[in-house]
Amino acid sequence: MAKLGYIPNQAARTLITNKTLTIGLIQKSSALEIRQNPFNSDVLNGINQACNRRGYSTRMTVSEKSADLYEEVKTMIQSKSVDGFILLYSLQDDPVERLLHEFNVPYLIIGKSLNYDQVIHIDNDNVDAAYQLAKYLYQLGHRSMLFLQESGHYAVTEDRTKGFKQYCNDVNIPINYAVIASIKDLRDCIKHYCIDVRHKPTVIITSDAMLNMQLLNVLYEYQIRIPDDIQTATFNTSFLTENATPSQTSVNINPDILGLTAGNTIIDVLGNKAISFTAKMISTQIVERVSTTKR
Repeated sequence: MAKLGYIPNQAARTLITNKTLTIGLIQKSSALEIRQNPFNSDVLNGINQACNRRGYSTRMTVSEKSADLYEEVKTMIQSKSVDGFILLYSLQDDPVERLLHEFNVPYLIIGKSLNYDQVIHIDNDNVDAAYQLAKYLYQLGHRSMLFLQESGHYAVTEDRTKGFKQYCNDVNIPINYAVIASIKDLRDCIKHYCIDVRHKPTVIITSDAMLNMQLLNVLYEYQIRIPDDIQTATFNTSFLTENATPSQTSVNINPDILGLTAGNTIIDVLGNKAISFTAKMISTQIVERVSTTKR
């Protein structure tokens, strides 16, 4: 085959086997802020590595609005343009997942399974990850922490907030947190907690690296220095957290391993191989950087 330069005809193979050898990847939005999130690119890199090694290609959704995403996935199912799907997010009462379930299409979730039993999902223990991050900061001497949660009822965000609250309860310190839906929300929140009130937090945790980048800009606007005036930490170690000014302490959630595991698992499912798990938990580690120091 190599000597003759033979390349299999994928269209002909699809007609014979009734398989496309293509995995559909469903992201919650194709908006610019989603596409630029390093978590997504790292997860996709892991998925594509697994698929390339095993002769599969991928097809990514491109819709920015929920209604458009629903119709796009429905078209992919009805046209049989993919063999199975990977959901790159986890959302309560998700109409897209309901669609996959109703059509009985093979799929798995990167995140938590919220809507149906026995759905294979690849995830981190985000409750414990947030708990361990709060514990690490407490051991540095912090007794007043502020947790900023991105808006949207996504499981990963809810779990990280839950872990933070659990640790605060366990050590009997105040639970300060806010949901941030816009840059205005963020400015108002920082003005309230870091300027107006008497008892200011000594560290701010953000639920996501993109929110962390916005936080650093707002703190700069208010001339609040890190780590001298306040300290910061976040989730998902990436080039953003490593190259921020200053570099950010973060929880490494190993998105490339999440993606690699998800890619191999969905291909095994499509090949009718026995899967030994419903939930696969990928470990996390705290990466200490300049933004946090012992008080």
